[in-house]
Amino acid sequence: MQTKQSVTNSNTRATVIAAFGVLLMGLAVSETAQAQANQPTPLVFQAAGPDATSIQGAVDAFRASLGDNNANNPGPIQKGRREINWDGGNPNLLDTTAPVNPFLVFLNTRGSQYKTPGLGLSQAPPSGGTQGGLAVLFGNPNYAKIFRTFSRSRLFTPVGSNITEASFSIPGTNGNAPATVRGFGAVFTDVDQPDGTTPVAALGNRKASTLIEYFDKNNRLLFSSSVPAAPGDGSLSFFGIKFDDARIASVRITAGNVAPGPNDDRKHDIVMMDDFIYGEPQLIQ
Repeated sequence: MQTKQSVTNSNTRATVIAAFGVLLMGLAVSETAQAQANQPTPLVFQAAGPDATSIQGAVDAFRASLGDNNANNPGPIQKGRREINWDGGNPNLLDTTAPVNPFLVFLNTRGSQYKTPGLGLSQAPPSGGTQGGLAVLFGNPNYAKIFRTFSRSRLFTPVGSNITEASFSIPGTNGNAPATVRGFGAVFTDVDQPDGTTPVAALGNRKASTLIEYFDKNNRLLFSSSVPAAPGDGSLSFFGIKFDDARIASVRITAGNVAPGPNDDRKHDIVMMDDFIYGEPQLIQ
């Protein structure tokens, strides 16, 4: 589902309830989404629900809006998209990678790199494999049960932080040709906390736990939004935006309200990431 994003002072949002979950359309809420003054308004794609079916339509619509998957082909390429699903091309891969910072695995092949103010970034299944997955990485056996993958079999997470920062370059240049993209979206698992739009008498207007911020080549904020939440363990959420031109130079993701490690409860919303999908990197003008 794609809709034109508008920003108002209203505390209302359009919601479609379906048998498979909740598809959230066109948030028009200042606390939830904020387009910066004098900037074009992007198309917004988002959904949340109990399983992959709940978000598949929004993910596929976002993919289609960006164009064909260019895989590992070197750039520059004028059209299309890149994707990372953290599975190393093998959906049965269950290895847990040690935290690294910056994370450069896809720097040359797909033109993106990732940093965190924490210890590093890791790929891991919820559990299993030789290293035990997220349950062992964070010393919390509950993590084996509360997270679900969108594409098998691994998730992506910062360690020692809940912040991930993405930047882009022309694929095939090993990071030596900085680039911008016209769109970026990500899949999340177990976003439990509300997205800040539902006032509750006892709690007031609750703060979102998971946020995406998009910046231009001068590090000016272009757009920011919370990620839609869905109740229950293992829920899946998707949020992405697309501009008409390549103006996104970096993305900052706040996944959950605390760094992974504690139990996922009313005070701690622990969130993991899955697929990243973004427009073909274009040389910065």
